[in-house]
Amino acid sequence: MRRSTSMMSRSVRLAAAVAALSGWASAQVDIGPQVRIDVAGGTFAANETTMAASDGNPLEIVGAWNDWRRSGGNEVINMGVALTLNGGVSWTDFLVRPPQANQSGVEGDPMTAADPRTGYLWVGAISFAGNGGIYVARKAPGAPNFEASVMARTTGGADKCWMAAGRAHDNPNATRVYIAYNEGVITSTDMGQTWGAPRSLGSGIGFLPRVGPNGELYVAYWDFGNGVLMRRSLDGGNTFTNAIRIATRLDTWGTQDGSRFPGNMRVPPMNYIAVDPNDGTLYCIYFDTTNRQNNNYNVDLYFCRSTDRGDTWTTPRVINGDGNPPGDQFWPWFEVDAEGRLHLTFFDSRHTNQNDNVTNGMFDNYYAISEDRGDSWIEFRLTPNSWNCNNDGLNRGQQFIGDYNGLAVAGDVVYPCYLSSQNGDPDIFTNLITVGGEPEPGACCFGDGSCADLLREDCAAQGGTWRFGTNCGAFSCPQPGACCLNDEDCESLIESQCLSSGGTFLGEGADCRHACPCDAIKKFRARCKDNGEIVAKVVYRDNSHDGEFVTISVDSQNFNVIVLNGKAKLFACCFAGGHTVQLVEPGCFDPINVGCP
Repeated sequence: MRRSTSMMSRSVRLAAAVAALSGWASAQVDIGPQVRIDVAGGTFAANETTMAASDGNPLEIVGAWNDWRRSGGNEVINMGVALTLNGGVSWTDFLVRPPQANQSGVEGDPMTAADPRTGYLWVGAISFAGNGGIYVARKAPGAPNFEASVMARTTGGADKCWMAAGRAHDNPNATRVYIAYNEGVITSTDMGQTWGAPRSLGSGIGFLPRVGPNGELYVAYWDFGNGVLMRRSLDGGNTFTNAIRIATRLDTWGTQDGSRFPGNMRVPPMNYIAVDPNDGTLYCIYFDTTNRQNNNYNVDLYFCRSTDRGDTWTTPRVINGDGNPPGDQFWPWFEVDAEGRLHLTFFDSRHTNQNDNVTNGMFDNYYAISEDRGDSWIEFRLTPNSWNCNNDGLNRGQQFIGDYNGLAVAGDVVYPCYLSSQNGDPDIFTNLITVGGEPEPGACCFGDGSCADLLREDCAAQGGTWRFGTNCGAFSCPQPGACCLNDEDCESLIESQCLSSGGTFLGEGADCRHACPCDAIKKFRARCKDNGEIVAKVVYRDNSHDGEFVTISVDSQNFNVIVLNGKAKLFACCFAGGHTVQLVEPGCFDPINVGCP
């Protein structure tokens, strides 16, 4: 990286212009002001950030972090979550916890994911208890809140989880959600409601899943030694390759060791990968010791690339700028946008001349962008002044500022998510970083399936969903179809609207007329004849359900009855006294009490 700038808007625009003239970058980069997104957390400790968004729903962004706001005499850690529904104009923050039976006093290691196909968002974390484990909550596009969390895996041994969502390997119109952690990889095929058993990837930590453009699954991790490793799955996480070596570290240290950095906190050396959503190019960034100067370690960001799905990698090289004497750069997080640009955030100590053994380590947060597949970078300082890691909000023998950073990209806007104690206490911040030239119209999809080429802001104002990097001539908006609500009411909605309303989507173009199970039934009747025979009848509005079965129960005994000529008739013998007859499936009517002789 050849240049460093402050976060002031004028300096940012000037730096971007200089970069364009020198060939480093061609895009206009506008760094918006810092926005604190954990306001409800007050001055309590907060750290370990993550952020997710997608082009499929670019106005909705979610961030998460470890949050201490419920602490009293003892530490209580939960997952804090920030959500914007308007592209970062305003944020709300709140806690997301596991189901009550799985809650504990330590719920952390937050993770987020976004589905570029549907625009769904997920947050999750680990409840560190014997009855705890990994929990996940999802949010449908347009929904104001996250749904109740579910347990993805109940276990007392989970550690450091990350998640990802993307197209299924065998169906471009289906989504798979993955969570990777120390016990393996678990998969959901129903948008995060239920999860399979873990597929072990062996020993390691920091297992980070990423989904390629054709449903390829990549998981990077650190083996506790000198290995920057990855495994690949081409069948949706059912099987994985043996470990592939991305790079070999020059230096290594333990998960609790931070002696190579200013301050008194741990800095586990985990690895990070990202995938180009267009051509599948893989990128890896990790931090490692380059050399020692004046008895201080010089830790830098190393970058390498693969164009053959991870089989071979370029030689790692340092990509960050630095000071004199050099500082340390660590905890990178990066994403690749729809235009193939790489966006990176990280911690940096270059602005303070300090030794590794000082208590009050001073750091800044940086953003960097590359438009040439990582060959050259331009970077921007996000924090107005260096902040002190000793202001971590905790009373421990060792400082704790988390183990990683976060960043998300939605259309042409980048959202880094990071800790800074610039105000004297640990707060969580983001910036709205706009990348590109003059705004261009994109496809704006509406609930009736229509499309209009509008600017992003105009699309949002009219209630549409904006699609970055395309127009109505090249993009087919989702079309409405029958949405069954409570098995009876039917509305014509697009799939995301239907699911967010709790309905069942019957497919694009499906007609609402008699589409839902209960709406299709005209009446349900039951009686008992003089000979003790119970007769029950289901009458449909037409013959379109002929050949299907309904389930009718008499007391607790179920009978499967076929539909013929628009009717399903049950004859059951022989009964005496009172009995309850119920249409069990579909469950559309109240039970009927009948009396037999």
